[in-house]
Amino acid sequence: MFLKAVILDCDGVILDSFREGLRRIKLLTAMHDISFTRESRGRLTTLWGLPGIELLEQGLGVNRSLAKRMYVVWEKMDLSDPVPLIPGARETLYWLRKNGFVSCLLTSRHRTNLLEILDRADLEHEFTLITAREDGGPYHKPDPRVFFHTLSTLELDKGIKKEECIFVGDTPSDILAGANAGIRTLVAQTGPYLLKHAEQHPIPLGDILQSIDNLPLWVEENHNGPLTHLYE
Repeated sequence: MFLKAVILDCDGVILDSFREGLRRIKLLTAMHDISFTRESRGRLTTLWGLPGIELLEQGLGVNRSLAKRMYVVWEKMDLSDPVPLIPGARETLYWLRKNGFVSCLLTSRHRTNLLEILDRADLEHEFTLITAREDGGPYHKPDPRVFFHTLSTLELDKGIKKEECIFVGDTPSDILAGANAGIRTLVAQTGPYLLKHAEQHPIPLGDILQSIDNLPLWVEENHNGPLTHLYE
């Protein structure tokens, strides 16, 4: 394929938030006297990729009002104690920019919270386009309409078509969303996507990345165009 743009999920692909997120949810349950069991951990893992409020509501079986209050605290945790980047994420974003690719971020996080996180990590300028929860309407993955803002803006502003994009996610719902939208989708194993999901959510083995750190190598093998910088 001739690649022009890379659409990246934030949590689990850029931010190492899967394991850390579960730890923080466990802390939230302790603060609110909610039982955190092996079963609830399993539900959260299965549902991972939902927007935060819905994740807490369905994963912990709490009412929406409580889930909203817990999510506010969760966002404050992420600002006071920033979730670390996936190793290699910063270097990969630099490499994509040097080679002229357009990097886009697609997330269910609220824009204000997200921009504060990116500002602290000095990464906001690496993304040409950021689609946050406010931009995606009421939709969330695996609904393909989550891509509408990103894809329509890329085509309108950059002349980049869907066939010239890839999406990198980390959950089974990411795979379904990409497939439903007709976008070639890669999955990074730094989130809840495991090999046991391969039967239910099949994806070519070559499109399964150990982490975003392997993305430049994938591009070098699959991009039918020139590269000015090889990944070292």
